[in-house]
Amino acid sequence: MVRMKHLLEAVFSPLGVTTLVLVGGLLLSLRVRPSRGGLWLLAAGACLHLVWLCSPLAEIVIRSLEVQYPPLLQPSAVALDRIVVLAGYGETHPAIPVTSNVSSHTLCNLVEGLRLYHQMPGAKLLLAGGRLRPADQPVAHIMADLLRALGVPADDILIEGHSQTTYENLLYVKALLGTQPFVLVAAACDLPRAMAVGHKLGMAPVAAPACIWTLQHYAAGVSVRGVIDAVRTPSPERLARLQWAFHEYVGLLWYKMLGRI
Repeated sequence: MVRMKHLLEAVFSPLGVTTLVLVGGLLLSLRVRPSRGGLWLLAAGACLHLVWLCSPLAEIVIRSLEVQYPPLLQPSAVALDRIVVLAGYGETHPAIPVTSNVSSHTLCNLVEGLRLYHQMPGAKLLLAGGRLRPADQPVAHIMADLLRALGVPADDILIEGHSQTTYENLLYVKALLGTQPFVLVAAACDLPRAMAVGHKLGMAPVAAPACIWTLQHYAAGVSVRGVIDAVRTPSPERLARLQWAFHEYVGLLWYKMLGRI
């Protein structure tokens, strides 16, 4: 069932739909008797691609996720001693610096967790993320290696190295922390789902968004019209961000259907 979910998500994502339309148009155009429908599909695929690159759709849908929890700018005010950092992607490559073993998403979460750690005396960092490839360490161990390389004492690093999904991240963290309140660091786009899971499990997370994309360019109070007016040039980053937002909305729907949020 999970594989079917991943397949449907890939097919109906912005990139998946565009690819299907373009491939369908190409196949119809290459027939012995080319179909006019093929040309229409090719044109439609090209238009969709331009929409993903040039429209403010990515900014609007991601912003709707990112503004749900404000940045934790003064962590000392929450008086907690556990900082949970959720993993993204990571691989084990002994021949390169550990800073290159984690994805930009994971690195961003780690840096935010490190910032909070330095502002919260006595706090410990709990890293959550399991093994993604059989030959690799759990991502949480790779993250711990990076933090130690940056000067964080090993005694201040806790590891949850078994979880594979956002739901499992919080489920296994609960086994370690129980109902003890904690700071939860995750990408701002991912945080609504993670927080919803935590609340459903009876936990008490305090949101600390990282990797905040839209607020770098558009203030928190700006209107949707202001976002539209500010978009000037096409950007391939928009398509990647749109894929990410689509993944999160599908994840929210999926978790809702499973009763996890």
